[in-house]
Parts: sequence; C-alpha cells; structure tokens
Amino acid sequence: MIKRILGILLGVSMVIILATGCSSTSTPATSTSEEKTTIKIGTSSVSKDLAESGKKALEAKGYKVEIIVFNDYVLPNDALAEGKLDANLYQHEAYMNNYNSSHNTKIIMLQPKLYNYYSGLYSVKANSIESLPNGGAVGIAQDASNINIQLKQLQEAGIITLSDKPAAGNLYTVADITKNPHGYTFVTADHTKYKNMGDYTIVVGTSNTMAEAGVDTTKNLLKKFVNTNLALGMSVMEKNKDAKWVKDIMSAYTSKESIANVPASSGFEYAGK
Repeated sequence: MIKRILGILLGVSMVIILATGCSSTSTPATSTSEEKTTIKIGTSSVSKDLAESGKKALEAKGYKVEIIVFNDYVLPNDALAEGKLDANLYQHEAYMNNYNSSHNTKIIMLQPKLYNYYSGLYSVKANSIESLPNGGAVGIAQDASNINIQLKQLQEAGIITLSDKPAAGNLYTVADITKNPHGYTFVTADHTKYKNMGDYTIVVGTSNTMAEAGVDTTKNLLKKFVNTNLALGMSVMEKNKDAKWVKDIMSAYTSKESIANVPASSGFEYAGK
C-alpha cells in the first residue's frame, strides 16, 4: 500500500513539473511591442495632414495604421501616456517637455524632427514691406505670449520700434511701442482676421492656424519667420524608443513619398530642407 501511495505522489509531482515547464516555455521570447501589427497615431486638427502623410508608407511595411484626430492639445499626450495611442504627431519639444513636467510622464520626441510651421506678415494692400501704405490696422494675436513674439517680428521687419525692455513683466505689449512711423493701430483679433484681410493693412499670422482657417499661407506673404526650435516631431513613450515599429514609423514618415504628401498650402515645411 505504501509503495502504491508513493507511486501516486511521484506521478502527481511529475505532472506538476511538466505543467510548470510547459507554462514557462510558452511565454514569447520577444516583446509584444516588436510584434505590433496595428499602430495608432494621434494628431490635432491643425496637424492632420502631417499625420496622414506617412500612413501609406507605414502600411506598406505591413501595419494597419489608424490616425486619430483630437480637437484639443492636451488629449493626444494623455492618450499616449495611457497607452491608447502608440505615437502622436502634433507638438513641438518645448510643449512636450512642459507636459512631461506637469504630468510626470516620459514622452520623448524622435529624431529627426519633422515639420516647421512659420509665422509671417501678410497684406492684400501691398506686395512688399517697402510699399505698405500708411495708416490702418495691424491684426495681431490675442494672447500675451504671441503678442510679445509678433511685436518683436514687426520690429525686425522695420515697421515699429520697441522700448529696450518691456515696461511691465517680461512680455512686450502695444504700450511698449516707442516708434510707429506709419501710424498703425494694433488690433487683437481671432482667426477671423485671416479671412478678412482687407480690413487690415497688415495681418501677423501663424501658418498652421491660417491653413486651418482655409487660407493659403503662400499668398500675400511679405516676410516669413521660422523658429526651428519649435519644429513638430513624432512622439512616443520612452520605453518604446528602440522598438522595431518605432523605427518603422520614422522610416515611413521621413520617406520622400510621405514628405511629398504635405502641400505647401498646409502651413508646414519639412524640417529637413
């Protein structure tokens, strides 16, 4: 009887060992990130053309690609951090770093950066800065940060002169204009100014928002300003940076085919030019 009981226990032990061995060898040797077949890329409505540009080239590598458009600048990063997206293409690095700092996340921007947007001085009343008429309105941004930037651009173009430093705080305001030889008035206006350019002598516009408003950013442009530090790039979670599918994304989106899919009228220019 004892021998029979020992035999049964030995048999049970062997079954447990074999079952454990089978379980351990069934785990895939490679990370699931390396075996990804569907890639979800988030973007904003302004940057939709950029996200769509590389879709075909990435699908040619065997992936199913979903482009998800957000009407908000925070949600694409939220979705990426939560794992609902694999990547996003809509932001510049300064914005991404600020998001990481505020949310304790580890989103990185892949290199190279992909597209620059630009701002510019536009007018339907002149074909050069030198031929601008006196008087009338200059349409500028509504928020303090962009007003500061646009006033500096107007000074760079020789249209106004600003004080040596802002009178209050770190940002220039219209009150800091010391010379206005053309006698312009400065009007803060929303995106409607792009479609009503006849109401202004000059409109200071940002290419991506102008394109979103349906205005061709290549027309009526007197002077262009490009800040390469604000180039948009493809972003992923840091833990995925070395995954094969991440390398495939960048290969697709930097291909000649993909770059050609972004028209000049979109308000973006390839950063590799």
